[in-house]
Amino acid sequence: MSILHKILNTSEISTLELLLNGAFEPLRGYLNQADHVSVLQRSRLASGHLWPLPLVLPLTATEKREAQLSGRIVLVDAAERRAVAEVTVDSFYRLPNDVVELAEAIDPTRTADTWYASGTVQPLQKILHPAFNSIRFNVPTLRQHLQGWKSIVAVQAAPELDPADLEQACEWLTATEVGGGLLVQVGADETAPDFHEQMRKLRSQAKCNAARQVKLSLLPCVKGLGESRCLLLQALVSRNYGATGFVIGRSISREARRWLQQYRDEIGLELISGFLKRNRPTKPAVRHPLCEVA
Repeated sequence: MSILHKILNTSEISTLELLLNGAFEPLRGYLNQADHVSVLQRSRLASGHLWPLPLVLPLTATEKREAQLSGRIVLVDAAERRAVAEVTVDSFYRLPNDVVELAEAIDPTRTADTWYASGTVQPLQKILHPAFNSIRFNVPTLRQHLQGWKSIVAVQAAPELDPADLEQACEWLTATEVGGGLLVQVGADETAPDFHEQMRKLRSQAKCNAARQVKLSLLPCVKGLGESRCLLLQALVSRNYGATGFVIGRSISREARRWLQQYRDEIGLELISGFLKRNRPTKPAVRHPLCEVA
């Protein structure tokens, strides 16, 4: 029986990798129609669980017909031409007309004719990277590294670490528990010509006297989310990796800060609002560490 081999681009592989490494807990696969609609409309799964990213597997009509034959889809890394995961399909669906526009705002290629497949995803092979594999963690592995840390503050780097954000994280550790941990979550484009230099510079920047240990965690980037959804995704991923505190970077807009604060109890993190000292100019935000803003 023929099985659809779906080729994923770099962006799709990035979101798949985050799903497989546990960063997208509680998700185990691609969203069904009810969850997809709910996430687009209110940044929640149909169950009410807070979640901002519409993690979906779009298909053409031809791909949908092929996938229906076996109920399985093999996901192939376009760059490596390697099968990296397999989807056990639960359903195929299209979006209702009244929410198609919301999907297009995140990805303009999504139309009323786009089919989607929902289902659980199982890894087949490890997704490969050319460098810095020692700081690419899945959630269980990193949580094991963080055992014994009662206070863990997450700060974002994109890939440069803002000194003001680092200072705020260190001050929070000092105030809560000296000997806690600093988790620097790095969103970096490994195809950038200066990627290696960016990472070397970041390693030299990430220092905090208040931290018992500093841990760098390199994450793939997600494309297309707006600032507020991206900020919420950052916070939830930080929590999943074991953080207890989350620094909202000083480059984040006032509107996005306020939007995130309304969910602070559900997120389960202490939200640490980035500060501005006098005579210290703000830096324009080029992109977020976890999400590249469309």
